[in-house]
Amino acid sequence: MKTYWIFKYGTAETKCTSFPYAYRALVNALKQGAEKGLNQHEMIKQMYILSPIKDNYGNSRTYNYNEATDMARSSGLLTPEGNLNSREFKRR
Repeated sequence: MKTYWIFKYGTAETKCTSFPYAYRALVNALKQGAEKGLNQHEMIKQMYILSPIKDNYGNSRTYNYNEATDMARSSGLLTPEGNLNSREFKRR
């Protein structure tokens, strides 16, 4: 059975094979929303990433935008300027 990281935005759901790809889907959704003139703050409130790893109660770990960004920054997915590090995606 394959496990997925799931990026959710409102009612839309995108299955990804790893956290970097789920985070990239989040960033791309924000960029598309900015191009359409949507409110970034309202968009961020509706976005989160579900981990495939379950806790003792069987619940998936949920990462909101700030937690996902901190995780991406600590794992090298973001450059010091806050942009996506394309080299990291080529390695994975």
